[in-house]
Amino acid sequence: MLRPAALLATLALAACATVPEQTPPALIDHGPTLSQIDRVLPGTYLSSRDRGQRERGESPLTLIIERLPSQQPGQSGFVLRQRRADEPPRHFLLAMEGSATADQLAGAFAPLDGSGAVRSRCEMRFSLRVDGFSGETDPRDCRFGPDQSVGLIKEVAFDGNQLVIADRLLNLNTGEPHGEDQIHRFVRVQSYSGWAGRREPGGWRLARDFSLQAGNAITLEDIAGMALGVDLEMELISLRDSDQIILRLSAMDTETGQLLAQSWADPGAEAIGLALPDLQIGLKLLRN
Repeated sequence: MLRPAALLATLALAACATVPEQTPPALIDHGPTLSQIDRVLPGTYLSSRDRGQRERGESPLTLIIERLPSQQPGQSGFVLRQRRADEPPRHFLLAMEGSATADQLAGAFAPLDGSGAVRSRCEMRFSLRVDGFSGETDPRDCRFGPDQSVGLIKEVAFDGNQLVIADRLLNLNTGEPHGEDQIHRFVRVQSYSGWAGRREPGGWRLARDFSLQAGNAITLEDIAGMALGVDLEMELISLRDSDQIILRLSAMDTETGQLLAQSWADPGAEAIGLALPDLQIGLKLLRN
């Protein structure tokens, strides 16, 4: 069985499997581009949720991307670990290498089983953009099912902060979709540090130096360790009928759960906060 790191070597082996009738075009040196992707793609991402998903109580997906050490020059590989709360994780491998075209990369996508072995392998062609890349499989070459009659179109698009992963299954005998399309929009997780103040009859009580990131909620405590009576929650929200994702900060009464206030900002905004007569909250983006 192949292991994740071994898939990088299979890219070169696949290219040599058939002797070409004529000399293939020379590969372009995509080393600088691959090095940049190696640097910016790894990290922890969180999926956004639309209104329907939130009302159904669906948890967001967490996606952790780790770079694999390359075994050959001009190749890059990544393990993607995708998980939803209370569900077993799913693992995938994404590999890239240079091509003979300046604005394209060759590569492969492979789901991994529970032991980390490659279950199957699909070629993927990547197009380079100024702000990132997009990739797609060919359903005629990426087949599944007992009779290999189901083809997968897997699309991956990355712009430096947001990652979109979409799956469409096709019945190759009829050309019709097989099931519903799956589209997940991920945003790189950012941490914020903050302060809060709540006015009470005796004056203001303050909470200082707490941290919060999308997908998490906290109960605020004052500098004496006493509950401030306010819970904060940060979420990534998909707007209806739009590809836009926003960062939402919500403040709730700890005892009753009543919503006190909300504010919105772009994901990765430098700051976000709330300003009410009796509640002040300020959060600032933490730089790595």
